[in-house]
Amino acid sequence: MSEEIFLNRQKHRGTAEKGVQYTVKDFQLEVLDKLSDMQRLAESLQTQQGELQVRNRSISKIEGKTIVALGAIVLSVAGYVIQDARNSARQDSEIESTKARVVHLEQIAAANTEGRIRTEVELGELRQGQGEIKAMIQAHDRGGITKKQKNGDHDGGHD
Repeated sequence: MSEEIFLNRQKHRGTAEKGVQYTVKDFQLEVLDKLSDMQRLAESLQTQQGELQVRNRSISKIEGKTIVALGAIVLSVAGYVIQDARNSARQDSEIESTKARVVHLEQIAAANTEGRIRTEVELGELRQGQGEIKAMIQAHDRGGITKKQKNGDHDGGHD
């Protein structure tokens, strides 16, 4: 409210308080003052509304561009997330495959180790048996030489 209106009201109230009769004209002036205040308020609100509409239009334009930009960013991030998920899934698959291969190789190694141990045991037994056979052959040869010498066969051991 402007200062003029405030001062006019004070004058009107002052006259009513001093005992001066409140007239129809005073009532009309007061109503007109209130109407002018209401008119200024309405104009102010209309101006503010117009400014808000202009702001909303510019915000709407900005929001459209912003939304498109944000959408592009979200799609880009989603692409990276999906790619990372695919890579993780592929890596997990490769890890599981490698684990299966390692288990299989460990089984082969265990079987080979068992076979090698069995082979070494058998070789040891064969060597032992071979040693026994050699001893028997040597014993047989010694026994045969002594018999030939006793029989008097001197042709050099050729039959």
